[in-house]
Amino acid sequence: MENIKNIINLINDSIKEDAEWNIMWWWIISNWFDEKVDYLNWLINNSNEWLVNYQRELSETYWISSLKIKYTNASWYFIEIPKSQISKIPDLFIHKQTLVNASRYITPPLKEFEENILSAEWKKAEREYELFLEIREQILDSFSEIQSISDKIAFIDFESSLSEIAYSWNYTKPVVTKDNSLSIIWWRHPIIELSERDFISNDLDLNNKDYIHIITWPNMWWKSTFLRQNALIVLMTHIWSFVPANIAKIPITDKIFSRIWASDNLFLGQSTFMVEMQEVANILNNSTKNSFVIIDEVWRWTSTYDWMSLARAILKENHDNIKAKTLFATHYHELIDKSKQLKWVSNFSVAVWENEENLVFLRKIIPWWIKKSFWLEVAKIAWLSRNTILEAKKMLQILELEHNKISWKQMLLWTINSEIDLVEKNDFCNNKLTQKIKNININNLTPIEALNLINELKSII
Repeated sequence: MENIKNIINLINDSIKEDAEWNIMWWWIISNWFDEKVDYLNWLINNSNEWLVNYQRELSETYWISSLKIKYTNASWYFIEIPKSQISKIPDLFIHKQTLVNASRYITPPLKEFEENILSAEWKKAEREYELFLEIREQILDSFSEIQSISDKIAFIDFESSLSEIAYSWNYTKPVVTKDNSLSIIWWRHPIIELSERDFISNDLDLNNKDYIHIITWPNMWWKSTFLRQNALIVLMTHIWSFVPANIAKIPITDKIFSRIWASDNLFLGQSTFMVEMQEVANILNNSTKNSFVIIDEVWRWTSTYDWMSLARAILKENHDNIKAKTLFATHYHELIDKSKQLKWVSNFSVAVWENEENLVFLRKIIPWWIKKSFWLEVAKIAWLSRNTILEAKKMLQILELEHNKISWKQMLLWTINSEIDLVEKNDFCNNKLTQKIKNININNLTPIEALNLINELKSII
């Protein structure tokens, strides 16, 4: 350590605090470190003072009151004396140039000054660079020791920063498991909770017999938050950090894969869909059973059947062959029914509280699927015009009828009033009633079933 202290003292003594970043700009060596540099600094900084003093000295010594020392780019430094006082010129003066009304001269001291001042900056740069190389060599002699101490200091800085955050925000020490199970109880997002006072905590449990979770919920930003904060907690565990959770059991994870969002790459001629498919291919080709994967949709803008076929195939490949722990968020509910055929897949959703007038996203993850997208509700929250939303409600009814997937659950939560044509409403109701009545098998209907059926038909009306 004594050697390192000497290096520190050398740097403090030799290098300026505000040294130029470019060592060729001759302004890096401290004052009083090198006599030659100090002299050149004095020469550069005090040249005008020397010229004034030298001019006064010549004028007083030789009684030439009009003597002036001047400088031009063509002639450099010279002494100029008017013709009326040429008779006073001493032998020391060397003729340089004759003008109409004056003559110009040079003296040995002035010539020496000229040579020094014109080369001072170059000489200073050369000397400072020479000194810099010498200092660098002395430091390199202790490189191994410096690197070792630097690594230790960096580690201490890193760990102390993590410790301060863990203490300030009540983080928990995670347990690293070997059974490939992942369990996080009451976790939060390490960044969002800094500004979100009422951050809603959640739980996550993935294991060898339940390693894929499909998550359905409204199209709100909490979806990405949920996915990312799980990946962040896995990452924080692997950098020896405490984590924002009450309990965290994290398995050793070889890789974290994220397919959250993508944009096109026009320069390479790649569409957004192509970029997303490349990300998915990277996940399927490189993930293992020890990986952690988060996927936020797989191309939500293509046709439902194309998308659902791709999404299910991706899920099945992971389910059957890779077995990576995966969170798969989606808005398309067809995937829920198809995923029931996959043994190690579970469905989750975000809790939503609703009545005829209000809709509240609770941000709490519950172990059940949700078959309502709430697209129109989100549009209402975003202040889409009332007429636009009413038109969307009408179109939704028509599309559901056409596809024989009539479900009042897909309607808006507020009451359909006189703003929608009552004829359309009655037609819809009659069509549903007709279909329901046609499907009744009277011969197999028990009294209780009959009462329940009447109640259901009454609810439809």
